[in-house]
Amino acid sequence: MLLSIIVPFYNAEKHLERCLNSLINQQLNAVDYEIILINDGSTDDGKLIAEKFIKKHSNIVLYNQNNCGLGASRNRGIELAKGTYVYFIDSDDYLAHNTLHIILNYSIKYDLDLLGFSSIQTSRLDLNICKSNNEFLNIEVLKGVDFLVEHKHLNLGACWYIIKKDYLINSRYKFVEGKFFEDVVFTYNIFLHAERSLYLPIDAHRYVKVLESITNNVSQNHLNKVIQDYISLVYRMNNLITEIPIKVSEKHLEIVDNIKFKRSVIIYFMFYKMIRSNMPIKRIDTLLKGFEKIEAYPLSNFIGDQYYQKKFKISVYIFNNKYLFYLFLYPIRLLNRFSLIKLL
Repeated sequence: MLLSIIVPFYNAEKHLERCLNSLINQQLNAVDYEIILINDGSTDDGKLIAEKFIKKHSNIVLYNQNNCGLGASRNRGIELAKGTYVYFIDSDDYLAHNTLHIILNYSIKYDLDLLGFSSIQTSRLDLNICKSNNEFLNIEVLKGVDFLVEHKHLNLGACWYIIKKDYLINSRYKFVEGKFFEDVVFTYNIFLHAERSLYLPIDAHRYVKVLESITNNVSQNHLNKVIQDYISLVYRMNNLITEIPIKVSEKHLEIVDNIKFKRSVIIYFMFYKMIRSNMPIKRIDTLLKGFEKIEAYPLSNFIGDQYYQKKFKISVYIFNNKYLFYLFLYPIRLLNRFSLIKLL
């Protein structure tokens, strides 16, 4: 078997059918790939939708489990996978038609550890046609370190690349379990150690921003959970930084700088989560002091070619002057509560 597609889902009855239809509408023989569905304790009709597809398609299998989260579900999918290559996709996203066979063929042809490709963020649910012409010139296989330098703005989500299973197993890297943002450090690690990687400019993936996604949930319990997972991610990224041998080459130093930039982005958007939350100033001050100790705060490398507009410069100035931030915090919270201002 050539490919295993791992699709964890939890209460995804609104999206799962679209996702699965997109995985079936590929120019691949059913015997060459499998779709592994991990039902992560759903309480809606997602399981029934999955079972309907299983009856029609022999290459779709379903595994049910108690709710463990996305990281644990992906790790279980890796253990179950039979394909030479593994691909992860979220149940609320989908693929453009007839793109997966191109990605798989290039992966096999060049014996790749990893192949990255493009994604389009959209609210449309019918963006099925790929814009790429499927004729790719100047193909260059790179070591993972070179890949990270060449494609430093590539998204760090696990849905934007496929992985050779043997490489993944031998690397022993797994998704962190029980936390959001489970794929950031995972992605850095597997690219850092890859020998053969390639970026293919084919817009295969559709990232659908849905209202009920974790990034849009504004309940206080959820906000506090997200903030805690942001904090955990910042420290895991710091551990990753300390493990990279920057003396080996300037490329490693560039990667460290890029990780520091990504870390600043995470902290920047965490500030907005803290504004929406009921986290007291004393708790915020404690965590910012912790960030100061690892030189992750103040945000020194956030403003640049991606975030350069005046609104970012003003907000970074306020965030970096924490006593000024504390002064504005409660008035901003009050205005936000009554929808008098719009936060990011």
